[in-house]
Amino acid sequence: MAVTELRRTELSDFLRTRRARITPEQVGLAPGVRRRTPGLRREELALLAGVGVTWYTWLEQGRRINPSPEVLGSLARTLRLDRAETDYLFRLAADPTVAAQDPAPDRLPAALTRLTTAQSPAPAFLMDADWAVRAWNTEADALFDFSRQAPADRNLAWLAFAHRPNRERTVDWEQHARRLLAQLRAAAGDRPALAATLTRLRDAFPEARRWLEEHQVSERTGTAKDLAHETAGLLRIDQLVLQAPDGFQLVVFSPRDEPTTARLRLLAGG
Repeated sequence: MAVTELRRTELSDFLRTRRARITPEQVGLAPGVRRRTPGLRREELALLAGVGVTWYTWLEQGRRINPSPEVLGSLARTLRLDRAETDYLFRLAADPTVAAQDPAPDRLPAALTRLTTAQSPAPAFLMDADWAVRAWNTEADALFDFSRQAPADRNLAWLAFAHRPNRERTVDWEQHARRLLAQLRAAAGDRPALAATLTRLRDAFPEARRWLEEHQVSERTGTAKDLAHETAGLLRIDQLVLQAPDGFQLVVFSPRDEPTTARLRLLAGG
């Protein structure tokens, strides 16, 4: 599927799922009877947003339309989108010939590579704007086996599903995997490589396909996470995401307690 067609499909699905979650009562309309689908009807949403019914129908059907920022803002308010969802809407609806982001740099900044290594004993890795893992320290390699992965598989989203050991270690893995997919979808709005990763996950993992159909979107932030490691024991960490220039992100698994710090040193053979 071409990038432009894929973006229109994503926009169509996003608008449809967000319209379905808004009830008539939430926007001051009578619920009425004989509603065959949940949420607002297209004509109700168009009326509330101040746009034509035909125009909105075409937009939701994925036709070639260039909505203005004012119209997108009105749709975002009517659909009660949060900041991440609003940003995603604007990027999906933008002209793909001017909205596409630059490819990830080939060369890694030496300072970021040093910073990644310096996080020991906390596991840390550096990924680019396409979520390809480009550098890591010893502790991160012990958890994710980055050095053993093929370059095409060395992607955070792919490994979250495909790297069986880390998947089995992660307490409440489904919750974290769903969250990661929502973050990936938000980032993929104007990055073809990330859109390709979404497609690859859909094709390879039935659960990813099922969760992606919910069309959740979320900002890329850190979280608390527990790993039940088979030899090191329980690792209680705060996953921090530090933004750097050119789309690079430094991800650090900061230990939440002293026992975790000691176990991480043993894990890395220190």
